Amino acid sequence: MALALTVLMGAAALAVDVGYWRYQQRVEQSAADSAAIAGAGELAWPASADVSAAAKKDASSNGYTDDGGANVQVTVNNPPASGAYQGNTNAVEVIIAKKQPLWFGGVFGNTAQWVKVRAVSTLNTSGFYCIYALGGNINLFGGGQGGITAPSCGLVTNKDLDVTGMATVDASLVGYVGLPPSGGTYTLAQPTKSLPVTDPCPTIPGCAYLTDLTLHHPELLHTGCRTFPGPDPLPPGEYCVQLSGTLHLAPGLFVLDQGIASSNVSGTGVTIYNGGSAGYTLNGNLNIVVSAPTTGPTAGMVWYQPPSNTGAIVKNGSSGTVDFAGGFYAPTSNMTFNGHLPTISLLVVNSLTMNGGGITVPTAGMLQRSGHGVLAE
Repeated sequence: MALALTVLMGAAALAVDVGYWRYQQRVEQSAADSAAIAGAGELAWPASADVSAAAKKDASSNGYTDDGGANVQVTVNNPPASGAYQGNTNAVEVIIAKKQPLWFGGVFGNTAQWVKVRAVSTLNTSGFYCIYALGGNINLFGGGQGGITAPSCGLVTNKDLDVTGMATVDASLVGYVGLPPSGGTYTLAQPTKSLPVTDPCPTIPGCAYLTDLTLHHPELLHTGCRTFPGPDPLPPGEYCVQLSGTLHLAPGLFVLDQGIASSNVSGTGVTIYNGGSAGYTLNGNLNIVVSAPTTGPTAGMVWYQPPSNTGAIVKNGSSGTVDFAGGFYAPTSNMTFNGHLPTISLLVVNSLTMNGGGITVPTAGMLQRSGHGVLAE
């Protein structure tokens, strides 16, 4: 019996302990993959890059906080210290090791087992996401009409990619975290299961600047209410009433406390900060042609809606032109286009729905970006 019990305990150790280690190894591997991508993403901004801090912060958010090697150790190497990318300064290696308990193996004198995983990510400068649905689906409906045209960049949703009928997706990257599409035509890249993506705003200088104003310097946004109606073109500044009518905007930053009514809008070198709680609804034959500044702290950003504003963005009707040359940022808003094809250089929303219409991202967009992390090993 004693001999048999020893054999049984050894078998249990192999079945339970080793199985548990394998499960934990898979969880650790996901965390290492995510941390490596976060670290490589920092390389896009070499002047302020903190690769190790970014990777360790990401690992910690996934449950692996380095405690000096007592139970968890997170090692970040840029360039990698081993493997195919050893010495490559555009690559980041993350090694996560964690002590795992022995349930049955402890009978043989062992108390814990280190489980170690490794991941390598590189900085990819050849392809970018330019359409993000951070919290909801991307829905493309409408038999055969519209879709997404983004041949030099890609789209990604942190939930489901719902494409029906003959909607066309012409993009270099097509990613989804939840469920795959059941229809659609994909001319450049097929839909691919993706890791969850984070808000790209911190990697875009103009967007990061507006976030900093929102969180730390609201006095630079709320400088006093300008008179409306005002001169033509309308000067930049804070407007405490809803703007309406035909609007010709002078270059600069427009801070809107009550949003814009359904209106024709035009302007060059313009950034619209849509504060308050109002979204943006466009009805009928309207022309919206606005381009972002090319220089200055808000360069590249044409529309910024802070996360506190969840107001929806809606366009009804197939007439008129909607052209936002620059970054359109509304991370908690649901965007819906009914029968229209707008042009936007970068789109960050909560969810995106297109009923018979779609979005075009021009090849020569106004928003300059430097790359993102891609898993390599």
